[in-house]
Amino acid sequence: MRDIAVEIRATVVPSGAVAIWWLGQFSFVIKGQGRTLGFDLYLSDYPGNVTRSYPPLVRPEKLRGLDLIFCTHDHLDHLDPWTLRPLAEASRDAVVVTPELCVPHAAEAFPAERVVASRADTPLRIADVEIWPIPAAHDRLEDAGQGHRCQGYIVRLDGVTVCHTGDTVMYDGMVERLRARDVDVLLAPINGLDYFRTRRDIIGNLSAREAAELAVAAGVKLLIPAHWDLFAGNAENPGHLIEFLARYHPEQPCHYMARGERFIYHP
Repeated sequence: MRDIAVEIRATVVPSGAVAIWWLGQFSFVIKGQGRTLGFDLYLSDYPGNVTRSYPPLVRPEKLRGLDLIFCTHDHLDHLDPWTLRPLAEASRDAVVVTPELCVPHAAEAFPAERVVASRADTPLRIADVEIWPIPAAHDRLEDAGQGHRCQGYIVRLDGVTVCHTGDTVMYDGMVERLRARDVDVLLAPINGLDYFRTRRDIIGNLSAREAAELAVAAGVKLLIPAHWDLFAGNAENPGHLIEFLARYHPEQPCHYMARGERFIYHP
């Protein structure tokens, strides 16, 4: 039986490339430059949480060897204490990077001395990884004076630049931030925003069309959609993204990732 945690540790990434695993929702592991990064890891099924459409693909206690863990904001499926606590034990050298306003929440589940506060548009360098936090509008820009409660992260590994947008809708300046960093791979949500979900307190994100237009406008090399599959009441059909690109932007590369897939990106 395939063991994703073992696969992550055993994968040797070619020079000038990154390996990407999609673990459902907005959870990604990215490996390159001798570093392993986790983004919005939601790997628990704790009783009382929102019901998942499928169980976690890997148990957090098995994810040994992570260097950086990014939590883009403090919603449970992005900053999950039942994931962070076992990760802290499994990857004892790992550091959590999260918006400044989310640090207290993260420090309840992860050793406080291993939690790093980020502010949008203030670059960081941790474990030889270049990091550019950017604002995220979920579904509005909040707390700008304190660095924004919701953020995305642009990272560079071995010359490859990856942007995990965090949960967000479009806002003025987003395209320009991605263009300025010459993003190779864009990890973006596509579950959208609508009146009925808002009425149910489900905060929206980019639609499939908006994610496609963002990729084109920002000149990214590859778009990978996410945040569309885990919760039945907040799902989307990724085929809508592929159809829109095929009709209006057939020159924009896009990769549909299967659940748990390992994908090697080499420019």
